[in-house]
Amino acid sequence: MDECPRCGWPDSDIYEVLSRHLTSEGVVTYTRCACGEVQVRVQPFTPGRVVAASCGEPRADPAAPGS
Repeated sequence: MDECPRCGWPDSDIYEVLSRHLTSEGVVTYTRCACGEVQVRVQPFTPGRVVAASCGEPRADPAAPGS
């Protein structure tokens, strides 16, 4: 769904966040559209990309764990 089924407001433009909860499956967010429609969104847990790492000594072989 790319927009509210009731009024057509774009899903990417969240009007109001009512609550947000961590679950075993991911983050569940309850939102309200500009028209008043309440929506439930689920953002599943997925492995994220590395955005920072320590600057320790480089390993001899980066492919070999524990080297």
